Amino acid sequence: MRLNQRFIARLFDSFLLIGSVVLCGCSAPATATQMERDLPDALPEGLIRLPEASRPFIVVAAAEDQTADSALRAPARVEFRDGAIAQLGAPLDGRVVRVHVRSGDAVRAGDPLVTLDCPEAAAVRAAVDTAMASLREAHAAVDRERRMLDEGVGIEREKLEAETKASELEAELSRARANAAFVGTGSGTAVMVRAPIAGIVTARKATEGMAVQHGGDALVEIGDPSAVWVIADVFERDLVSVRTGAVAHVELPEGTLEGHVTSIGTVVASGLRTAPVRISITSDTKPLRPGMYGRAEIAVASGPGKLTLPTEAVLVKGKNTIVYVQVNRTTFARRTVVVGQPVGGRVPVISGVAAGDRVVVHGALLLDGAADQLL
Repeated sequence: MRLNQRFIARLFDSFLLIGSVVLCGCSAPATATQMERDLPDALPEGLIRLPEASRPFIVVAAAEDQTADSALRAPARVEFRDGAIAQLGAPLDGRVVRVHVRSGDAVRAGDPLVTLDCPEAAAVRAAVDTAMASLREAHAAVDRERRMLDEGVGIEREKLEAETKASELEAELSRARANAAFVGTGSGTAVMVRAPIAGIVTARKATEGMAVQHGGDALVEIGDPSAVWVIADVFERDLVSVRTGAVAHVELPEGTLEGHVTSIGTVVASGLRTAPVRISITSDTKPLRPGMYGRAEIAVASGPGKLTLPTEAVLVKGKNTIVYVQVNRTTFARRTVVVGQPVGGRVPVISGVAAGDRVVVHGALLLDGAADQLL
């Protein structure tokens, strides 16, 4: 009986040992799972490895060498040409007596705009009469001294003094007439402000009874609506491609107008890093109104081929512009690139990639979720 109990105990221990061995064998993995095979290994900075399951969402294409003529696009605005706008202020201190125009009125050169009452105007006009009277007297003195000298009773020094006095008064009369011309035609204290150019009254601040000062705000502003041009704000990196005389198309809400580049600005704005490119419109300018905004497309002359990529391929990360270049089927390298102005859905690449490089052109954000699209 005691022998049977010892045999049963040993048999039970054997079963426990065999069970533990089996359990231990089951807990150790025989092979790696598919998920573990898809996890990327540690890669150097700038390299990304995609899981095989994500590869169909990535599209890769080669950077293309573009040799055809292209164009650059830039925001544009309509402005008056130089000299096509006039701001008229008060020539002297005074008060507005009458306003002859309203905003939007068409005026011709010389038309009256505002009538002022300026006490100083009377003194300015009187100075002309005084200078003329003094000059007549000086001329009479010169004639008298010359006759006396011819008769042998005059003195040469006195004749020279009379001629010098007459010359001084002639200069004084010229100054008085210039001041009177600045005041304008009229009599007494009345001063008439007239239009220096033909155009449209774009602003009128003068009101009857208001006090005005010389050098103060403009009372009336006149602009010539036919003398306008389009200003395109072109980035400094693209200025080298723009040429005077280049064909330009200006897109406005009213339609597309034709023109050409008249001049290229020499000063770059410190904020946006752009320079003004002035475009003269060769088609009908009637739709143009100063202050309108649109977009200009300026033709860029063809030259050596340049690489281009779809705008979707270029990402912005911090201060850098980057693309991802394919190393193998699931590995991609980050490249910092310098690009130009996008045109027609493609962007020229100045540096960073070479012809034939396989670049991610769709799905680049899957590789770098912290970046933004260029456009």
